[in-house]
Amino acid sequence: DGEACYPALVRSFVTVGVPAEEIHAVGLEQVAKIREEIQVTLDEHFGGGDVSEFLRRVNEDPAFTFDTEEAVLQYSTDALDAVKAAMPKAFGVLPKADVLVKPYPAFAESGSGEYHSSSEDGSRPGIFYIAVTDPTGRSISNQLATLHHETFPGHHLQGAIALELGDQQHPLARYLWNSGYGEGWALYSERLADELGLYPTPLDLIGLYSDQIARASRLVMDSGLHTLDWTRQQTVDYMMNNSGWAAVDIQNEIDRYISWPAQATSYMLGMIEIRRLRTMAEETLGDQFDLRGFHDRVVGMGSITLPMLEESIEAWIAEQQASSY
Repeated sequence: DGEACYPALVRSFVTVGVPAEEIHAVGLEQVAKIREEIQVTLDEHFGGGDVSEFLRRVNEDPAFTFDTEEAVLQYSTDALDAVKAAMPKAFGVLPKADVLVKPYPAFAESGSGEYHSSSEDGSRPGIFYIAVTDPTGRSISNQLATLHHETFPGHHLQGAIALELGDQQHPLARYLWNSGYGEGWALYSERLADELGLYPTPLDLIGLYSDQIARASRLVMDSGLHTLDWTRQQTVDYMMNNSGWAAVDIQNEIDRYISWPAQATSYMLGMIEIRRLRTMAEETLGDQFDLRGFHDRVVGMGSITLPMLEESIEAWIAEQQASSY
């Protein structure tokens, strides 16, 4: 019973129930908004042009790619230093564990970037592995958004803090993974990095928007494939027009959506919920709103469901209101 299975899978991954037609509509809305952001950046910094064409161009034009493997690694290493220095502006509590950038080992060079967690006591750092081979085929544009997603303020910050909570939180919140919360936080972190001024060039911003529009496109494609009879080719064509990803990566992504229904929706839906909770807190507290306190609360509960996060933020808002009397 596919009509029943898909909503159940959405609840499993996102941890809230969202109807397929709403997922599709939200995806279309988000794609349109992000395309507008890209168009503004193109008009202001790149002489205008077609969004879809430019997103493809950033992966192919030598002006937008690296020259050497060393340059790929140095770019991310420098960016990691910059984001670490900025974290006290947005967080009161930071993990003990450090995180390092390393090239993939030879047997895994085809990877696109992944994070390996730190130890519970913070003595072993987390590792963010990146691909450095074929540097002239690697776009500069998407390096920073991926780094912010995987390290600070994203997966490393959240995951290391959860591990270091010890007996303060239930083991389930420290060791298990809730995709809506975890991937939602990492995608939120990409935008937070922009608030902190961590995309120094227009090309870096294009990379951020490319990452975001790909996640928004997932809402459209996943719901289209599993509830609206979209074909594989229809899905490939849609992503080709609405992401800056290479063609071979898009083919692999579509296979992922076909074989793993609903998981890909958790990123954007999770981010939207975290942003909704932040807006709620900002509007309720006004001048009392403290961004660092809000973030500390969001990442200080371990990996929880989105309804649990909402309850926690509502309680935090009440605590802030009570402390002002």
